[in-house]
Amino acid sequence: MLEGFNQNVSTYAADVDRAFWITTGISIAMFVLVAGLMALFIVRYHHTKVQPGEIRNIRDHLGLEIAWTVIPTILLFVIFYYGYTSFRDLRTMPKDAFTVDVLGKRWSWTFTYPNGKQTDELYVPVGKNIKLIMGAPDGDVLHSFFVPAFRVKEDVVPGRKTHIWFNATKPGRYDIECAEYCGVRHAKMLSKVEVMKAADFDTWYASDKLSPHDTAAPKSKGEMLYKTLGCASCHSLDGSIIVGPSFAGLFGKNVTVMTGGKTRRTVVDDAYLERAIREPGADVAEGFPDGVMPDLSDQIDAEQLKALVTFIKEQNGGGAVPEAAAPAATTTMEPAAAPATTEAEPTAPQEASAAPDGATLFNAKGCGACHSLDGTKKLGPTLKGLYGSKLTVVTDGKSREVTADEAYLRSSVETPNADVVEGFAPGLMPPFGKMLSAEEIETLVTYMKELK
Repeated sequence: MLEGFNQNVSTYAADVDRAFWITTGISIAMFVLVAGLMALFIVRYHHTKVQPGEIRNIRDHLGLEIAWTVIPTILLFVIFYYGYTSFRDLRTMPKDAFTVDVLGKRWSWTFTYPNGKQTDELYVPVGKNIKLIMGAPDGDVLHSFFVPAFRVKEDVVPGRKTHIWFNATKPGRYDIECAEYCGVRHAKMLSKVEVMKAADFDTWYASDKLSPHDTAAPKSKGEMLYKTLGCASCHSLDGSIIVGPSFAGLFGKNVTVMTGGKTRRTVVDDAYLERAIREPGADVAEGFPDGVMPDLSDQIDAEQLKALVTFIKEQNGGGAVPEAAAPAATTTMEPAAAPATTEAEPTAPQEASAAPDGATLFNAKGCGACHSLDGTKKLGPTLKGLYGSKLTVVTDGKSREVTADEAYLRSSVETPNADVVEGFAPGLMPPFGKMLSAEEIETLVTYMKELK
């Protein structure tokens, strides 16, 4: 989670480190001096070693008074100098900087570039001054934008604009974290800043792709909004529950909501979805917390709202709404209708689960959020060239070397925390053995074997 922290990856990182180590060194030296003198006096002047007649009351000592006044003052000025000069560099915004707007909200980051392109990861060219103008929506909470490798951190405050800048000196991918507790998904408010060669950045910046690693642009505007507005951090596309309801098969469903303190049944139609986006606290789905989703009214216009609703409808498989007529049938023939519904519902997922290939499952289950396909390091190991490679893993607290064969790949999907690859954090990947069928797991294993 601190990718590149042991490197000086920005132009002022070395100055920040210098100020830190000088302050730390002086503090340690003063602690050792004071603690050492205390220990010396305790031993040297213990009551068993000193007679009452030997005790003197020293009223003044000019040399000591000058020393304990002048020396700490000099040390404080040293700390002030290095702290101030590094802070001044951090807070002096360069005039020629490339500016990116940053929106921090529960629990995602959105980056908007001067040409209107929006991404959920930050992409910048190496060796160029980058200025970030940051804010959070009104009604959200305090966040803090932290890039450990750059030694840069700044609060992101609802209703205010804050700013930072950096100049990255080395290509690579580095962690972006929220350094201020912001709620139940605080630990998942993660992203990356990718420092690219100038030519590669210019090529991507002029394209329609959301990421330099995408093979194609988003299929729809709604898909782009889903990825860049942070919807994916709370709403899945595969039926799994994160913080909010999954979008899979949502449109047309009969749901129980809390409206004005009262429970009622309603159908998820276009009007319901639009209201859920514009006024998320108006109808809160039963079983989900209120006050978590931000009001997106100030972030999207009417056209974007329609595009997002259309994308949600498409998660039914082309927007089909077989359940739309269900309320009437249930009202008149509830005993007969219920068994039919119970039989029919498992059938569709079973048929659908057999169809997707490995690449589709990889994308649908969100594997790409943690595992790259091009060799870059994310939250988890890259899948490129993983099959057959030698890995050092931690098993029951002990390190051992394994070969990433079929059995290992299968186990890493089913029980990922049994063997954690050294250098990666445990507990991040959910146990998909409880979420996928045996056939789906084998499909994913076959797909990983092909990623040479």
